[in-house]
Amino acid sequence: MSHSALKGEPALQAFLDSLLDRGLLASDQLTRLSRSARDTGESPVRLLARNGLVDSQILATELSRHFGIRMVDERDWPSSLILRESISPRFMQEHHVLPIREDASTVTVAVSDPSDKAVLSAIEVACERSVDLRIASDGQLVARLEKLVNGHADEKPMARALASGSDDDEEHLKDLALDAPVIDLVNRLFREASAARATDLHIEPARGRVIVRRRVDGMLVEAGVLPADFGKAAVSRIKILTQLNIAERRLPQDGRARVKVNEREYDIRVATMPTIHGESIAIRFLQATHQIPELTKLGLTKRDLGILKSQSAHPHGLIVVTGPTGSGKTTTLAAVLSHLNDPSRKILTIEDPVEYQVEGVNQIQVRPEIGLTFASTLRSLLRLDPDIIMVGEMRDSETAKIGVNASLTGHLVLTTLHTNSAAGAVTRLLDLDVQAYLIASTLRCVIAQRLVRRLCVSCREPHDVIPNDLVVLAEGEGLKIGPATKLWKAVGCEHCGGSGFHGRAAIFEILAVDETLRALIQPGVSADVIANAAKKSGMIPLLADGFLKCQEGLTTIEELTRVALED
Repeated sequence: MSHSALKGEPALQAFLDSLLDRGLLASDQLTRLSRSARDTGESPVRLLARNGLVDSQILATELSRHFGIRMVDERDWPSSLILRESISPRFMQEHHVLPIREDASTVTVAVSDPSDKAVLSAIEVACERSVDLRIASDGQLVARLEKLVNGHADEKPMARALASGSDDDEEHLKDLALDAPVIDLVNRLFREASAARATDLHIEPARGRVIVRRRVDGMLVEAGVLPADFGKAAVSRIKILTQLNIAERRLPQDGRARVKVNEREYDIRVATMPTIHGESIAIRFLQATHQIPELTKLGLTKRDLGILKSQSAHPHGLIVVTGPTGSGKTTTLAAVLSHLNDPSRKILTIEDPVEYQVEGVNQIQVRPEIGLTFASTLRSLLRLDPDIIMVGEMRDSETAKIGVNASLTGHLVLTTLHTNSAAGAVTRLLDLDVQAYLIASTLRCVIAQRLVRRLCVSCREPHDVIPNDLVVLAEGEGLKIGPATKLWKAVGCEHCGGSGFHGRAAIFEILAVDETLRALIQPGVSADVIANAAKKSGMIPLLADGFLKCQEGLTTIEELTRVALED
């Protein structure tokens, strides 16, 4: 399809309206998007992709359907850049366009934004040919362009630079970290991590080599191996970025910085650790403009969503979100805060780190090195006349006691705990020396959750085989499996990097504290007693919620048992 067939503003507005009608975009999001596009002059489609308002693959599919433009097939991608003399690689990367085929009269171009008429016209003029469009997701284009344009940094200058100085010379390490090859190396590692949707980047020295790994959709995958000498250079560069002491290699250090990678701004959190082979470093990427999901889009069942809305509407009490590290607890709390946020309420948060910036909410980053801890900050917050307080984590007895007392004295307190189940939150609070009668008086509901990898919609396939252990598992949770039960399996394609998964989704169980449960909250009560009573009251257990999502094609049964099945 030639880009001239696109109609312009009315067609684009119709596309945005279709996203609204299909529930992929909320009305307030559309209003903010239109305002931002008007103020910056940037394309609304590009803003949608960059701010993560709509999943990039879903956005590409919707663009293809609405404008009638074919999606890029795996066989369409070129093995090398074409038309490089007419369209600069920098232009391709800035505008996320990639020529994939040419003939005497036409050049076929993969785009993630077919509405950007200025860019498409520039390509037509530069190539002196008409443009035929294909749609690809923004993530696909960024990854493919990174591979074709940048390739791998030249490692020879790096090796020569490393060989020229002493390993223990602080000035040499600083000079080396500021050298172009080292800067290029670190920038490339960051770009590749961003293109792969990684949340964490690990640079780990080993015997004779340095291993680079990335965490994508919760799973660590090896991304490459570098020569041994590269480790110190990369670590030194990242230390300078995050204002750490590059000469101190005997003790762990923590730092942070804001960087721009592939047109996206990230807050990075860096932790170093001395090992027998040198310093290991872990970098956490937090997107600076991360979009807070709406409460209705977290993946809660109708029953659980109703409970959460009802319990969070109370002016006081305690709401707890539980789960292991990296299970999406902060995201859920941010969605609840966004739902509750209005000018009539004063909301204060204490976090470490501040992952989501919520407009209109007073957010505080703890700094234990100067005494700004969860407990000390929470004690001071009560003098600021808050209506709602969010405590990032109740890590110790003092924080737990202050938080529970605050919920008893007219404040709604939201917090997280590390427990395996919703019922386990009660026993954990008891372990933190909170008195049972206070827990019974203040606790409104507990949300337990996990994150499962989401099946790639481009390649998932139906799967009718029901393992015997699945039947036992499902029946233990009150679910009945018949011969017609339909499940799905992962396959793997270009879009998902061959893993069969793209992104993650949450599974939940919500325990609402009613009078029956309040009577059970006594010193020494077991989590099993609480859980059994909650199930009788209608609680949908974590595994049951996950199994329903398996049937919907959201994830696989293997992924569910990996994440949620307790030993």
